[in-house]
Amino acid sequence: MQIRIGKRRKIQFTDKKHPLQGILSALLAALSFAMMIILFVCSGMEKGNGGIMYGYLGILNLLLSVTGFVLSLRCLKREDIYVTTPTIGSVFNGVIIIIYLILYFMGALV
Repeated sequence: MQIRIGKRRKIQFTDKKHPLQGILSALLAALSFAMMIILFVCSGMEKGNGGIMYGYLGILNLLLSVTGFVLSLRCLKREDIYVTTPTIGSVFNGVIIIIYLILYFMGALV
């Protein structure tokens, strides 16, 4: 049990914890975002002719984001947790998934 002092200087007793799955989800989101930026820059430097390796790394990155999103959703179903890190993980992983899906659909149409 932790003692938490809020803004009003009153003491609140809480059993809430930061869930490991939520922290892992947020870390996967950060890793996936960094990897996405690196892939975009490297592909741009080669003017779009990066080869199949960038495509494989992009799919791996998409799978990392899906894994982080699933971890955060499973974590949000728990009770007595701080929901900050799972929420951050689900939002950022969801945005990355949407970006990759738009990118793949645009590539399939062209």
